[in-house]
Order: sequence, then C-alpha cells, then structure tokens
Amino acid sequence: MANGGTESELKIAVVGAGNVGAAAAAVMASRDLGRIWLYDVAEDLAEGKAMDINHASPFFHHDARVTGTGSPEDLTGADVIVITAGAPRRAGMTRADLLGQNAAVCDAVDAEILSGCPGAKVLIVTNPVDALTTYLNDRRPEMTVFGLGCTLDTARFRFLLAEAAGASVDAVNALVIGAHNDHMIPLIDRATIGGLPARELLSGAQIAHVVEETRRAGHRIVSKLKDRGSFYAAAHCVAAIVASLAANRGHVFPVSAPAEGAYGHDGVALALPCRIGAAGPGDVLPLDLTPNESAALALCAADVRQTLREVEHLCG
Repeated sequence: MANGGTESELKIAVVGAGNVGAAAAAVMASRDLGRIWLYDVAEDLAEGKAMDINHASPFFHHDARVTGTGSPEDLTGADVIVITAGAPRRAGMTRADLLGQNAAVCDAVDAEILSGCPGAKVLIVTNPVDALTTYLNDRRPEMTVFGLGCTLDTARFRFLLAEAAGASVDAVNALVIGAHNDHMIPLIDRATIGGLPARELLSGAQIAHVVEETRRAGHRIVSKLKDRGSFYAAAHCVAAIVASLAANRGHVFPVSAPAEGAYGHDGVALALPCRIGAAGPGDVLPLDLTPNESAALALCAADVRQTLREVEHLCG
C-alpha cells in the first residue's frame, strides 16, 4: 500500500459517481475496505450518493464511511484509484468512438488526480477497458495501471454454467480471458462444476448456449436498461479486486494488464489471469492454450491495437 497503512487505513478514491462508481463505493464500504472517497465533477452528485450510502451503515455492522467530493485535491495521496467515469456505449457507437470520448476523460483524470497520487494502484473500469488500460499505461508507465478486464465476464460465465447445470455457483470454477468485448474467450475446456469438467456434465447445445450468453450478456443488459449498462455485478468485481489488493491475498482475476511478452504479445493490455496483491497485479499466470485459444487471443490483441489506431487517426 502506497502509504504503508493497514487495510482499514487504505485510502480508496472512486472517480465517477454514476451507477458503477456509487455501487462500487457502497460495496467496498459494506466490506470495510478502507477510507472511501467518491468523486464526480457534477456538482453535489458524489456528496448526495455518499450520504445515501452512509445511511445504510447501520446494516454494515461497522462504522465505514464514504466521503463525497467534487474537489480533486481531496483525493491526494490515495492508495487505490478506481476509474469508473466516462460515457457508456450507446447504440450505433463504435469502440473507437467510445474510446475517443473516454480517453479524454482519462486525460482529465491524469491531469487533475493522478499527479497527486504517484504511488496509487489505478484500476480502470471505464470501457473500452482493455484499450483504455493500454492508453493510460502509455501515459503513466511509472504507475501501476490495470483494468477490470474479463473479471465481470468470468462472473457471468460462472453464473451461467451453474444455472445450466442446476448447481451452486460456489461449485463452479471457470475463467474468461482476452478482452472485454465480443472477442472474449470463455475457457470452456477448463471449466469445472463440482470438480468435474463442465463438458462431462453439460450437452454440446448447453455449452454453446452458455458461451454465447456469456459473450452477449452485456449487450442484453443494455438492451433492457436502454441508456446504461450493468453495474451491480461490476461493483462486486471491483470490491473483490480491491479486497485482494488491500489484504495482499493474491487472489487470481483476469484483469487487463500489459502483456509484456505473455503468450507472445507485447505493447497492449489484455485480460489475462494475474494474482492481485498489495503491489497490484503480479506476473501473468501461464495457461496451456490450445491453438484455437491462442488464435482467439491474437484476435483480441489485434482488435485492441486497431481500436487505438482508429482513435489516433481520428485525433489526427
């Protein structure tokens, strides 16, 4: 931890008090992960949402508090910065369009907040998360910058496998890697249910349905909510990652992190399994990928690079 404190003293800054940011702050407060600051440029928004979260504290069985603010100076010295601010993807918007808008948000966060938190671990939740992680890493190579990656997709994959098998989600171990987009790679051949291979318990049709539903889950939720995406599950993913970082637990998540040669890729952030400890993501863990999985991962890397090139072209 940047300031050398205990878990209860961790200073956590959540940038963006929209649905994802506020829900993440609420879940982290309920778990007493540290001193939480909720920031937003919209006047009074963060303060109002922090008040609402704090009014639930009698049910937390501890005295954690969230402080709402519109002042970047209040975030100075943060140990962990969670970036949720940015525009959601809407119908007809390409990933390059979205990256163009949200890269500008990251530039503002960089200029106004990151300079005051040189030792912070920066977790990007804003989409397109893999491209934004690459973008901000290029601008802040001295900082620990990583993204939510396929952590949310993995949670969805586990839920859908459990539902298909009629089993508890606690019995399911599964992983999604690659990128948080339509090219994500649900590793079905490694998924287990109660310790048994998922392929031995589910039919081919069931497996195909689970894989497709995992890839389409985000789109399906947006189609129902119209002008926003999912946020409850994402908030719990954020809290789980921050908890592992705060307590140096070393839990494994498929976060967006610079590949640095892993699986033959470099110069781009991909969603790959990493242990999360006090220093942030550790080295990428090795997986014995099949030729098809390796080809799919290469497609993910190419897609992230292409999105970045398109933005560079648009910005001229």
